Amino acid sequence: MIESISEERRYTIHVAAQLAGMHEQSLRMYERRGLIRPQRSKGNIRLFSDDDIEQIRFIRRLIDDLGVNLAGVEVIIQMRGQLITAQAALAALRQE
Repeated sequence: MIESISEERRYTIHVAAQLAGMHEQSLRMYERRGLIRPQRSKGNIRLFSDDDIEQIRFIRRLIDDLGVNLAGVEVIIQMRGQLITAQAALAALRQE
């Protein structure tokens, strides 16, 4: 585990794979598909946050429990992001 100055936990791909119960190669594929976006260290090492781990677990549940394929996962994640953005915009409008 690598810790940043802001005390937010960051994990190498090996540790992230263990935490998510997956193989490292799966995480690399998820990153190539744009499903996860871990930060990179100055040495270009992937650094996964707790939020990244939760995203990986969400993807795994979609695939393993619901039988969604990777194309479907991409659509679900995109729609989820749009919903979160819309909810934030609605909350901002309500504050005005």
